[in-house]
Amino acid sequence: LLFGGFANFLIPYHVGSKDVAYPRLNSIGFWIQPCGFILLAKIGFLRPQFWRYYDKTAFSFNLLEKLKFYKTKPFNNDMLLYVNYLKDTTINNNYIIWKARKNLSDLSYDSFNFTPIKLFFWNNIINYPESFWYASSRVLKSRRKKIFVSKCSARTLVTAGWTFITPFSSNLKYTGVGSQDILILSVIFAGVSTTISFTNLLITRRTLSMPGIRHRRVLLPFISIGLFLALRMLAIITPVLAAAMIMMILDRHWQTTFFEYAYGGDPILSQHLFWFFGHPEVYVLIIPTFGFINMIIPHNNTRRVASKHHMIWAIYVMSYMGFLVWGHHMYLVGLDHRSRTMYSTITIMISMPATIKVVNWTLSLVNGALKIDLPLLFSFSFLFLFLVAGFTGMWLSHVSLNVSMHDTFYVVAHFHIMLSGSAMVGIFSGFYYYFNALFGIKYSRIFGYLHLLYYSGGQWITFTPQFYLGFSGMPRRIHDYPIVFMGWQSMSTTGHF
Repeated sequence: LLFGGFANFLIPYHVGSKDVAYPRLNSIGFWIQPCGFILLAKIGFLRPQFWRYYDKTAFSFNLLEKLKFYKTKPFNNDMLLYVNYLKDTTINNNYIIWKARKNLSDLSYDSFNFTPIKLFFWNNIINYPESFWYASSRVLKSRRKKIFVSKCSARTLVTAGWTFITPFSSNLKYTGVGSQDILILSVIFAGVSTTISFTNLLITRRTLSMPGIRHRRVLLPFISIGLFLALRMLAIITPVLAAAMIMMILDRHWQTTFFEYAYGGDPILSQHLFWFFGHPEVYVLIIPTFGFINMIIPHNNTRRVASKHHMIWAIYVMSYMGFLVWGHHMYLVGLDHRSRTMYSTITIMISMPATIKVVNWTLSLVNGALKIDLPLLFSFSFLFLFLVAGFTGMWLSHVSLNVSMHDTFYVVAHFHIMLSGSAMVGIFSGFYYYFNALFGIKYSRIFGYLHLLYYSGGQWITFTPQFYLGFSGMPRRIHDYPIVFMGWQSMSTTGHF
């Protein structure tokens, strides 16, 4: 939303147009985005409970006839077990049975050897709805719609994680109907909104540019060049993520096997599709911030940025190489040595254009008449955070070091210093730089400096200890940790607050 705001405000102005090519379509794309956010927020309000009788789900047996089941053959088969003498009415609620997933169509058929069976506790004799469309039809037929919708399966809320790990995200057996489906649907909404927005803005650049500027990118400001490059990257990676989400939906509800290994699918394919989107997405966020820094430093330094052509080509090379390095997230999934060597080499090479940009920014500050202002101080904070994020990322580009640091807090610290650190600080610098143009008023210097102090200081205090936690071997994605890590963890928590 933030980059969409900057792009909608700056791109028509910089190309010489009054507005985007399709203003109404642009508005539609904007308002689709909150639909995804609302669905995402809905997950937090799902009550993690089992399905109950008033939700009108299917029953295998009548609840009023529970006692009749005690005399059936499956219940008495445990006479062959040596623990039979321990069984009495006090343990009936914990008695484990194999039960069919659907109603018995033939009441005279007393066999329980159905193909789709589950291991159930005796007390839970209510079927779980295993189909998204079954749940949808029950919502329409039920009088207690709010209760039904709020009782979707949220007990496995975080099983698949934010990376949609298969088979957890592609199989109802692990995540159930509810939270994972809503999450996938919200991602699809966000993808549709993004597609409408970047298509509209790219058409604006192509068809509404003033004469003489269409094929002269050097005449455009840095921020517009960065935004156009980010939009082109989104045009390539967004359909890939959308395809992965659609395949997951098909696997979950229409019995396809794109990611099911047992039926010929490939669970690693989903990781390739996700990280082909995920890694260029980092450059989509960071490249427009390069444009902000390229405009703020000359403005406050009274001299041009060093070597504008090299700065432009650096971000082009970074964006193009960013499509070739997604495999460094997957060194431990079973890639062969040649693939890992290729991904490692290209990842190391991508540091060269980043170095060109940092060196040129530094040279632009030499012998200049600096005018200290809040956007410039945010730019300095961006430079330090970007340097640390880049140096720590160089460790992870090497296969051997990546294997030792994989899934530790070192990766968490590097990732967050790059995105929540340098990318967000760069956005804030552009926000304060264009504050007067956006809102027609001057920002408060006191609150601006407090914002800089608390945010930048919080970033360093929060994530610097996590590098040492990663060196100490603390894994990520855990809810608790040994007491030996209490010192660094307490420091990180203090910086967060």
